[in-house]
Amino acid sequence: MPIEIHTDTGDLAALQARFQAHLLQPLADAATDALADVARGVDAPDARANAAQRLGVYHHAYRARLLDTLRDTHSHTLAYLGDDWFDRLAGSFIDVHPSVHANLRWYGQGFADWLAQRLVGPDSPVGDHPEVAELAHLDWALRDTFDGPDAPVLQPAALAELSAEAWSTVAFEAHPTARTLRVAHNTLALWTALAHDEAVPPAQALAEPVDVLVWRQGEQPHFRSLDAWEARAVAGLLGGQAWAVLCEAAQGVSDDASEAATEQVAQRAGQWLHRWLHEGLLCAWRASPEARG
Repeated sequence: MPIEIHTDTGDLAALQARFQAHLLQPLADAATDALADVARGVDAPDARANAAQRLGVYHHAYRARLLDTLRDTHSHTLAYLGDDWFDRLAGSFIDVHPSVHANLRWYGQGFADWLAQRLVGPDSPVGDHPEVAELAHLDWALRDTFDGPDAPVLQPAALAELSAEAWSTVAFEAHPTARTLRVAHNTLALWTALAHDEAVPPAQALAEPVDVLVWRQGEQPHFRSLDAWEARAVAGLLGGQAWAVLCEAAQGVSDDASEAATEQVAQRAGQWLHRWLHEGLLCAWRASPEARG
């Protein structure tokens, strides 16, 4: 249904602003000044629908598109909550978070944080469900990684260029899509069950929070959990620390300086490097002034 606008050219920008204000209203049938102003500036030649009804079509279409975007980018959160609960929460989010980008790719970036405020703690109106926000964070991280920046992958053969002395100063650059997040519940098990259409286990708190690495290998986003030692090393990698500094993380919290302990540290660090190369997590190496100092 076309809307025919009758206005002077000089007033068009003001009318468009009022039209946008109407679209952003939480309720389509609210008797707002924006609706009244826009209705006075438009004409509905088809008598089957007046201006207010036609504006309502646009209002609904705008919100439906935002809802579709949230459902798409948070598909596992949707599967976990179910259509009704997800749509109610998403609708409340849309009421207070209109799109601020021309590209819908960025819409919903703050949905997981909003869910954490809404569903966590004794004051939550729907009960304490912190695992929902963690699922949403993982959903968003994987989607964000999918179309993140490209970078060349460091090949193992490139390390043959490094002399024994160079290993004391070298630093590796992580793939630009790599990031970590932390979960305090069996969120990874929930996500995996949902992804494979399996029975979803009950949500449970973990004995200790776990760090999760998210990155893209080729065209496919991946995630995996990290033990405490590798989590420290990955944090250093993402922070640009030298390899020699990262290797200190392999020692953990132990003060054991025996030959056996030193050998174990070297073995653990070597396993990390082998795995990071195999996973496409590294994209380059450089000399590190930090290590030389």
